[in-house]
Amino acid sequence: MAKGEKNFSALPARPNKERIVLVDRPGSPQSIILAGQVTPIDPRGEFAAITGANDVLGGNFLSRINMDLRETKGWSYGVRGTTQLNANVVPFLLTAPVQADRTGDSIRALSQDIRDFLGAKGVTDEELSRTVASRINQLPGQFETSDAVLSAMQTNALYGRPDDYYELLVGQYQTQTRATLDAALRGALDPNGFVWVVVGDAAKIRPQLAKLRMPIEVMEPR
Repeated sequence: MAKGEKNFSALPARPNKERIVLVDRPGSPQSIILAGQVTPIDPRGEFAAITGANDVLGGNFLSRINMDLRETKGWSYGVRGTTQLNANVVPFLLTAPVQADRTGDSIRALSQDIRDFLGAKGVTDEELSRTVASRINQLPGQFETSDAVLSAMQTNALYGRPDDYYELLVGQYQTQTRATLDAALRGALDPNGFVWVVVGDAAKIRPQLAKLRMPIEVMEPR
């Protein structure tokens, strides 16, 4: 039998309108929000700008979406957005466990935070300085074990990077500007391209979701 081949050229197009997939979990005290879209990011391209920009939007504790939903609004214990680097495609994924009675409000807030970042409220000077410093300072700690070194070598081989890739990262981070970080994520994400998957008590949260005026598909857990 011939060995099968994966065809990544046939990936579905990114949607041009947001929609919601609701997975009913009766009695759930909270909702789990997951959102994602496939990006045009080249997994073998330069990642310093993308990484830095995502740190500002959703990649660490001080990111905008975490500070908004956790620290300002108090609706979640933690929210995260990340670019998932894979050999052939790079999706952007967002996860947000939130209190059930704020499910609809949380999606609205997250969507607005993303639109603000991709629009007129890009990276600030403070966010740029913090992100660059954080990325540079954490580099030495990434290679404390032989397993970590081996993993880095395997990653370089997988994505066609030079052997000294990690030695070059400091210079790449230092050359980033607000404009380069803004451009990186604005070129990768479409605010209308998200599919929002919500797991929770449909009886409680569907009325909230209906107010968002997005198409809703309800799925029963198997």
